[in-house]
Amino acid sequence: MYVVVQPCIDYIRNEAKETTPTEDQNLVVSMLRLWRALLKVYDDEATYPSPLDKKSTASIIESAFIFACVWSICISINTEFRRPFDQQFKKICNGDLEGIPKLKNKILPSAFDRGTVYDYVYYPETNQWKNWMDGVDKEKIDDFPKGTNPAEIVVTTVDTVRYGYMQEMFIMNDIRTLFVGPTGTGKTAYIQNVINNQLS
Repeated sequence: MYVVVQPCIDYIRNEAKETTPTEDQNLVVSMLRLWRALLKVYDDEATYPSPLDKKSTASIIESAFIFACVWSICISINTEFRRPFDQQFKKICNGDLEGIPKLKNKILPSAFDRGTVYDYVYYPETNQWKNWMDGVDKEKIDDFPKGTNPAEIVVTTVDTVRYGYMQEMFIMNDIRTLFVGPTGTGKTAYIQNVINNQLS
């Protein structure tokens, strides 16, 4: 874990800018909370009554770690730094940077070859990586009832899908969150949409 986390934090501190300043230990704690939330599905003995084989277990733990790292540590940077950070993160995980040991196994999913680390969501229940928009029901997308107040409309974009998924996961796992960004970018609308329409 340290082999990946510390170089990510170093890059953020030296090469990128954050929307809101963070502390290193808070980034790590956020990552650990998210990682634990992703692995929580395996606590249910009714769903997973017998232990998984070593290869499956390692894949799930590594994938959950990568997702947690991306959506806690790597997401704290401003949008314009995401593409360069994506390349840096891939180099860190592949051991392609001088002074960083190469990991024993390849931990990045092959999906990352076709996009950035920010383009994919990890589903621990099925141990699968998918594009964020793959989980959107195309039949019901942006089907607003007649007479809907324009201020209450949340148009489905990759960002609304991402933020909705993350907010729902945080609520269901009692993880406190802070949504930050410029005024008028829809933070309140995203949160209200999750609370009113997504929570079961």
